[in-house]
Amino acid sequence: MSSKRKSLIIIGAVLIAAILFSIFGTPKYQSMKINNISSETLISKLNEAVSTNPDVDMNKLTDFKWDECYVFTPYYSSKQVYEKTGVEWTSYKTFIGFLMFHSTENETVNDDQYLIVFKKDNKVVLADKYSLSKLPIIFKLKDFRITRDNAKFKVTASKQYDGGKVKELVLKE
Repeated sequence: MSSKRKSLIIIGAVLIAAILFSIFGTPKYQSMKINNISSETLISKLNEAVSTNPDVDMNKLTDFKWDECYVFTPYYSSKQVYEKTGVEWTSYKTFIGFLMFHSTENETVNDDQYLIVFKKDNKVVLADKYSLSKLPIIFKLKDFRITRDNAKFKVTASKQYDGGKVKELVLKE
């Protein structure tokens, strides 16, 4: 076999390995990667519920299993989010996306950005950022957390935002 042919085989093997690595990544990436379920149904049901009911039960709005839910207000870093939830995750489909954007993936960086995270058995099943224009709801929570056993809210109009167009969900004790 000629040295030119050997060089091409080695270059090809390295190229294939690089492509596979960029897609599949490391074991750490694979363990953090979540198959994020769609939040569109939840957002639609939540919007409808707060516009027509004085009380909302999150259990009746979710069509997936969960134990805990966290809602982060504006200006939380990814590191703070991971510390509060006790788990780090990524929803990037490729390792390259994870490498490039994971450090800022789950942070809330402006006045109108919130993050809602649902966990089941200490694994994230849904994580989604939303703006008040997409979901005009502010959750009033102690320590950002609700549990499936205590997920009932009273709906009130926020005096702070848009003259009452934004709703506040106050956890019932």
